Amino acid sequence: MAVTHEHHAPALPRPEELVAPASVTQWRKYLTFPALILTLWALIGLGLNFGDPVGMNHFLRAYLVGFMFCCGLTLGCLVLLMVQHVTGGKWGLVMRRIFEAGSRNWWLMALMFVPIAAGLKYLYPWANHTGLTAHGEHALHVREAYLNPKMFIIRAIAYFAAWGLLAVILNRWSLRQDHPPASPEEGNALRLRFMRLSGFGILFYAVSLSLAVVDWVMSLDAVWYSTIYGMLYMAGQALLAMSFAIIVLVMLAKTEPMKHLLRKNELHDNGKFLLAFVMLYTYLSFSQFIIIWSGNLKEEIPWYLARSRNGWLPVFLVLAIFHFVVPFLLLLNRNLKKQGERLAMVAAMLVLMRYLDLYWHILPNFADVSWPTGNFDPTLWDLVVPAAMACVWFTLFFRELGTRPILPLYHPLFPQIMEKSHGAH
Repeated sequence: MAVTHEHHAPALPRPEELVAPASVTQWRKYLTFPALILTLWALIGLGLNFGDPVGMNHFLRAYLVGFMFCCGLTLGCLVLLMVQHVTGGKWGLVMRRIFEAGSRNWWLMALMFVPIAAGLKYLYPWANHTGLTAHGEHALHVREAYLNPKMFIIRAIAYFAAWGLLAVILNRWSLRQDHPPASPEEGNALRLRFMRLSGFGILFYAVSLSLAVVDWVMSLDAVWYSTIYGMLYMAGQALLAMSFAIIVLVMLAKTEPMKHLLRKNELHDNGKFLLAFVMLYTYLSFSQFIIIWSGNLKEEIPWYLARSRNGWLPVFLVLAIFHFVVPFLLLLNRNLKKQGERLAMVAAMLVLMRYLDLYWHILPNFADVSWPTGNFDPTLWDLVVPAAMACVWFTLFFRELGTRPILPLYHPLFPQIMEKSHGAH
């Protein structure tokens, strides 16, 4: 007689069992106080330096670093959310509400951009035409139709409006998967809508971000240019957002409901994605360097010379070691990618390195009376201002994370998350 084995699908939890744990509210409360103190400190510093060109220069440079860091978190979450909808893998289902919460901070990015728009003359040579060589003046004259304050602000408004629209639609549609669909056809139709919008959104993100980083970062240098710059920031934002999401996921896995829902399979998959982004960012960085080095053009070489002299060489070496070598070697270990706390430690290191990398990208562009050679000469604002902005972003992120169930219960892949696997978390 043949023996048959019946497969019973695991029972789905009740919706109330998937609410965000109380720890999310606690994390938000813990971050609120430092966010207020650091923000007050930064505002006092701004008030003391207001009207002083040297003080405003230093403050706004630090502010731009903090803005690009927070922008990387927001847009990185948005693009990884769209990647998850296109690929449909279980790796992203456990991260989806984290990505959604991060993407809903798009309005904060638009608000944070206001001081940059107001302080253009302190940051961008094309806005004040001071300290430029004849070659730089000629370059700005050629690009004047594109690089001017009016077009700069108009483009920024268009970027934020489009990114915000994508985030709002994807988050609104996601709420439907917290309730049972009227029919299987309805659930499948929603999945296809997610996929189609996200496919378009990824392409739009690639183009719009490339233009945005040209405006916000690359134009800090009146002459230098790189055709790979947009791709470099795309990889950097994905790396930053994935690192941050892994940290939050591991923190959530310490309590219910994620404690018994997160399997080592999905944790391992996200660790592999983190390794892939480390490799991609390093590949793009090295590609940009080797192309500029082999071309040896006077418009391009000074960018790297400024970042390897005047005290910046140790920063470059730290980035080479802790942004690539150490995380690359650690993430090659299969077991480490299945151990939440160790993986989160690697991710935390990468978050810090992303800040340092942005600092290394932005600050050497500036050379003025107070900073005649663009030396590595960090000020207190380089820590206080970005830390204040990051704390505000994290506080609002955890507020958003607590407003929805931690997983979409009626997602088609949710039953597979409930299945037992080898090495369950």
